[in-house]
Amino acid sequence: MTRGDERLDALLAAAHHGLGIAVYDGLMSQGGPPEPRDPDRALGLLLAAAHRQTLSAVVRRTGRRGSAAPTRRPGGPGGNGLMGHPAAVRLKYREQTLRVARAHWPQELDDTVHRALEAVRELTARLAAGRPPDSARAALARAGEELERVLSLPRAPRLPAALTGYDYPELAQALLAGRAARLMDETRASLALLEAELLPRLDEGDVSFAGALEVAEDLAGDLELAYRSALSLLSAVTEAEEAGHDFRGADLREVVLDGVGLAGVRWDAGTRWPPGWEERMWRASAATDDELGVLVVGPEPHGSAVAADL
Repeated sequence: MTRGDERLDALLAAAHHGLGIAVYDGLMSQGGPPEPRDPDRALGLLLAAAHRQTLSAVVRRTGRRGSAAPTRRPGGPGGNGLMGHPAAVRLKYREQTLRVARAHWPQELDDTVHRALEAVRELTARLAAGRPPDSARAALARAGEELERVLSLPRAPRLPAALTGYDYPELAQALLAGRAARLMDETRASLALLEAELLPRLDEGDVSFAGALEVAEDLAGDLELAYRSALSLLSAVTEAEEAGHDFRGADLREVVLDGVGLAGVRWDAGTRWPPGWEERMWRASAATDDELGVLVVGPEPHGSAVAADL
C-alpha cells in the first residue's frame, strides 16, 4: 500500500468518524443526556478536518515526492531561495547541504505531529459526546512520547538572511534551523500543556468532561501550529534537496568535479559539463521514469552509455 493510499484511508476514516459524531448529536438533540453538540458545528469541524487532511496530502506530494522531479525556480545569482544561487556554488556544497537537510528531517516529523493532533481530536470528540476517555488517554501518552523526538532536532544560531555567494552553506543552515526552532518551540509548548494540564485531568477518578474538553481544545490549537511548522520545515528540507539535485540546463564547464560526489544529480541535454566529463556522465547516469529527457547520476558507472531519448 502506498503512502497516498494510507492517507486516503485515514481521510475516509476521519470522515466516517466525524459523520458518526454528527449523527449522534442529531439524535441526541431530540432530548436526553449528554448535552448535544450543534450538528452544524460538528459538520463544520468535519469539513475543516477534511481540508487539513487534503493540505497535508498536497504538500507531501508536491514537496517530498516532488524532490525527485523538482520544478525550476526563477532567479539567478543572489536570487531568492537556494535554487537562485549559481550551479557551481550549489554543486560545490551539495554534500554538506544534503547532510544538513537529512539531519533536520530524521523521520516523518509531520506524521508524528499529526498523529498527536488526531489523538487530541479523538479525545475532544469523546469528551464532547460524554464518552469515557479511556482509549484516548493511552493514545495521547504514546503521542507525547513521539513528540519528544522532535525536540532532538539540530540547534544552530540564526544567521542573517542576506547571505549570498559562498555563504551558501550558512544560508541553507539558517533556512533549516530557523524553521526547526519554531517547530521545537511549538512542540515544547504542546508537550507542556499535554503533560501538565491534560493528562492529569484524565487520570482523575471522576473526569471533569468540561474542564478536560477545554484543555483538549487548547492543545489541539497548539498542535495545529506545530503541524504547520512541520510542513514548513518539510518545505525547507525539500528546497535544500532540490538545490542539491537539480542541475538541468546548468553550465558546469568551469567547475572542478574531481572529488565531488555526483550521485543523485539530475541533468539533461542542456547541462554543460567540463571537458572530458560528458562521456563519463553518460556512462554513470540512467534515465528517470517520471520525466522524459532527464538523467540521474548513479553511484557506479555503467559499462556502456545510457540509452535515453533526449
